[in-house]
Formats: sequence, C-alpha cells, structure tokens
Amino acid sequence: MPFFRPLSKTAPDFDRRLRWPISGQAYVAVFMGPISGGFLGGLITPHWGALVIGLWVGIGLAIFSGWLNDRFLDPWIARHQRSFLRAVPCILVHLATFAWAIFISAAAMLAPFAVFGISVPPYLP
Repeated sequence: MPFFRPLSKTAPDFDRRLRWPISGQAYVAVFMGPISGGFLGGLITPHWGALVIGLWVGIGLAIFSGWLNDRFLDPWIARHQRSFLRAVPCILVHLATFAWAIFISAAAMLAPFAVFGISVPPYLP
C-alpha cells in the first residue's frame, strides 16, 4: 500500500483481483514506529532537546521509509504478488517488514543519544 502516490502509479503491475500480500499492520508499524521510537528515545534522555531531536529524526525516517516503499518495494511486491500469497513467502515478507520497522524504530530511538553523546541508561535492556 503506497504512502504518497496512488497504487495505480506506484505499482502498475498490481492485480486487483488478488489481495495485497502485506497486512496493514505492518505498514502502520513501519510508519508510526520510528515516530514513537524517536519520541520515546528523547523522552528518556536527561536533556530536553533530545525530545525534539528524537521526534524529528523519527518523522524523517518515517517519511524516508515511505518514499523507499513507494519507489522500490511496492512495485517489486506487485510484480511478485501472486507468489507472495503462498504461506511461506507471505510469512517471510511479513518478517522482513516487521524487522525493517524494528530497525528504523531503534535507529530513531538511539538518535538522541548519539546526537547528544549521552550513554544509554543502565536500566534499558
């Protein structure tokens, strides 16, 4: 599902008779994960500016991820839509999507620590 352009322009090979192989929850995790991760990362740092940095980095990563998704991932998924509807490829695509969401969320969460040179608190795992 595209973020910035209609599906007909993002993925012209999309077959409307078949369902889209990636669930909407994965797209929500990819888009909202870095925003909330950056905000929470800035919230637990001792500097107030880290909150703003974390939020802006999270928003930037979410928009960049949406652009990458529209530009490269959705056309590729549309070309292989029929094969991704089988069980094992569908599970692997969902695992990859959620792994990407966790990665960019963690990057947004650690950005305030990296910008301000603050060590990660010992109570975090």
